[in-house]
Amino acid sequence: MQWWNQLNDKFLVLSQREKWLIVVCGLVGVSMLLFITLLEPAYLNLQAKSTETMSLTHSNQRQQGDLLTLQAQLNSDPDKDINVELKTLLEESQALSLQLSEIVEGLISPSQMSQLLENVLKAGDGLKLESLESLKPEAISNNQETSEYSGYFLHPVRMELTGSYFDIAAYLQALESLPVNYYWRTFKYTVEEYPKARLVLEVYTLGTRQEFIGG
Repeated sequence: MQWWNQLNDKFLVLSQREKWLIVVCGLVGVSMLLFITLLEPAYLNLQAKSTETMSLTHSNQRQQGDLLTLQAQLNSDPDKDINVELKTLLEESQALSLQLSEIVEGLISPSQMSQLLENVLKAGDGLKLESLESLKPEAISNNQETSEYSGYFLHPVRMELTGSYFDIAAYLQALESLPVNYYWRTFKYTVEEYPKARLVLEVYTLGTRQEFIGG
């Protein structure tokens, strides 16, 4: 306890401005520690999953382009080797289609996404929902005529809320612990006037219908 008393005595003799600087530095340090230990690993994990899904989609689009090229060559100049390669591409395309289908089946449905975000928010204290908006669905594939994935759509939701850092951290941790799957798109945290902060985030899921999620 002697060392604590010494530190306390030194703190008391500091000027008001020096005391405020020490307090602010302490809060910043705690905030960074909490972000690194709680939020950053989860955010990076979700970003990796999102990148994997997009990579799968892009790979499928490249396969579709190769498939159309081979089909054109086959129509103009039938050849046994082309038939073999075409069959291989078809099998690879079907495998990619199955993988994406399994991913979609494991995600939360578009109709449940915005309601889920709002329900988790209501279960907490100290946060204010500024806005909750379902953004326009986006087709995964731009080729609506030939792509096997023309029926899949990305459904994003944009949410904006305000509250203290700890309330926001608790909310994000609650979202992470949910037994449902979805992806994070963007994440923006700003301090407006201590202790009030603002969080703007976008999450999304995938669906087979071009519809607004609602909310």
